[in-house]
Formats: sequence, structure tokens, C-alpha cells
Amino acid sequence: MELFDEGIKLTKEDISKYEKKMNTKFPEAYVNFLLESNGGTPEEDLAFDFIDIASNKKNSTDIREFYIFYPEGESSYDDIIKVNYIMKSEGLVPEECLVFADDSAGNPICMKTGGENQESIFFCDHELENANNGYLLMSKVADSFNEFMEKLYIIE
Repeated sequence: MELFDEGIKLTKEDISKYEKKMNTKFPEAYVNFLLESNGGTPEEDLAFDFIDIASNKKNSTDIREFYIFYPEGESSYDDIIKVNYIMKSEGLVPEECLVFADDSAGNPICMKTGGENQESIFFCDHELENANNGYLLMSKVADSFNEFMEKLYIIE
């Protein structure tokens, strides 16, 4: 997958620093992705399918962007640390979630970095709320980052 508007190249040391800053441990597959490309926008229009938990029916959406890790002192709307801080401080996603991408409608895509369903990928519907905990309604997409990446397909 080719990306444009990528962030600066990351090293393992950079990633370890970001893990400490975010108080989490990234799955190995995501670390490998970050070493290859620090976020960005897919050159081709990519989508993925999932079962929507609200309707219990097949749904699909696109990938608008993978969020970027910026050097300290720099920031942008697609800054992964900033996005995660806002989402968690507003109670939209659980602490053990890492929001790493979004779709063209602004729906976050996250991975669990701890707890139940660790390393699983979720589509978070920004228009629906889980009545039990107040988080965005989360539909499971894949059991791992690798499985998620394998599910991506080019929109015809």
C-alpha cells in the first residue's frame, strides 16, 4: 500500500518513546507498519467490510487516513497523540484503545492495546453511543492489525 503525506520516518526508539508517552504497548504488526510508513493517506481508495453492531448487517467504509506521529513541538489535525487525547478525555473511546485512522465520514478506527479483545481492530460510529458505557458504538473489524490490513481492498 502506497501512502502520501506521510509523517517523518520513525525508528524503534521513536516508537518506544511514543508508547511510553501514551502509556501503552503497540502490537508488533503496527510497529512494523510505523517503521515502514508513519501514517498518511492511501494513494488508492481503500475500503473494508465489517458487521455493523447496530444493525447486525454487513457494512463497509473507506480509509481516509492513517494518523501520524509528529515530532515534539509539532502538531496537526491528524496528530495521533492529539486525536487520542481528545477521544479519551471526552470519554468517546476506552483508555485501552488506540485510534490510528479514520474514514471519510470522520469515524475513528481503533485497536485495543489491552484488556479484552487485545489487538483487535474496531470501527467506531461517531453518530452512535453505547448505552452501557457512553463510548462510541464499536463494531469489530478484525482480530489483529495484520488481518485488518489484509481486509483492505481497492474501491472500484
